[in-house]
Amino acid sequence: MRAIAISDQRTLEPTELGERAIEAGEARVKVAFCGICGSDIHMRPSAAIPPGSVMGHELSGTIVELGDAVEGFSIGDRVAVFPFDSCGECANCRRGDMHVCQQAAITGLGLGQNPGGFAESVVVRGSMLISIPDGLSFEHGALVEPLAVALHGIDIGEAKPSDKCVVIGAGPIGVMTALALRARGIDQVIVIERNERRQQRMRSLGVETLGLDDVHAGVIERFGGELPDVVLECAGNAAAPPLAIELVRSCGIVVLLGVLEEPIEISQLVLMIKEAQVRASFAYTRENFDEAVALLAEARLPASELITDTAPLEQAQAMFERLEDPSTQDIKILLAP
Repeated sequence: MRAIAISDQRTLEPTELGERAIEAGEARVKVAFCGICGSDIHMRPSAAIPPGSVMGHELSGTIVELGDAVEGFSIGDRVAVFPFDSCGECANCRRGDMHVCQQAAITGLGLGQNPGGFAESVVVRGSMLISIPDGLSFEHGALVEPLAVALHGIDIGEAKPSDKCVVIGAGPIGVMTALALRARGIDQVIVIERNERRQQRMRSLGVETLGLDDVHAGVIERFGGELPDVVLECAGNAAAPPLAIELVRSCGIVVLLGVLEEPIEISQLVLMIKEAQVRASFAYTRENFDEAVALLAEARLPASELITDTAPLEQAQAMFERLEDPSTQDIKILLAP
């Protein structure tokens, strides 16, 4: 089958792979679309992902083969894929925190252990299959995973319809988070974004957006003299967490969704005076996936406007380079076998 693998030079190159036989409890999914995630972009140069690896975990497709003991699904079913399988045995799973399973890197798709969705087909465990309705296009089905990331972050922040919320950063996850807040009935949402083109994009989606100039006064003015209850940091920039802590109200909640590898400095004094909470959000739950499917199927988000391009697998390298460009205006690019 056709696939895209990481070369010795860390570029993405077309390759031919054999289709391995499926085992009991597994299914083969013919990939319709697979989105390029920010984590794919971060992982491509990393030595943690060996040459020959096939990345990709934001996928939709059709079941074309089923192994024994896969229940509730049939060949021909339309699915999205939950991209890892909880072991049920590690300390996190035993506590009920299945979404942070300590074995997720071993069972996960596209992380070097198991081939991901940048291919014509992918083998997954039956427990990773998520049904999508006939009325949900495969293109929009490929948005289920990143939307679930946003929904989980909102859950971590305990955001309610009456809350005032700020989203920092209008990259793909920031856009998803702002729109997911609106889809959940949270109307008081402001996005903070330094890039003027991204600001305009958010406004075109109906979300109030501010730049960094005099941002504190701007937020207070638009929230009627008050600070936000929840600030969701989606920028992955070293300046963003301190800004989030400065902006959140006393006893409010800051949620970190942006991926940032280097250490950052924050003011412990500001946190203590406010008695604010800083929480991290990682991955998602099955409930977040189910909600993402429902929101997309009900057209509660402008999904078509989030997909800025689709391209064949063979253009993976060029599409990655587009997304790596700091001036990119793309939100989500999907690869199609």
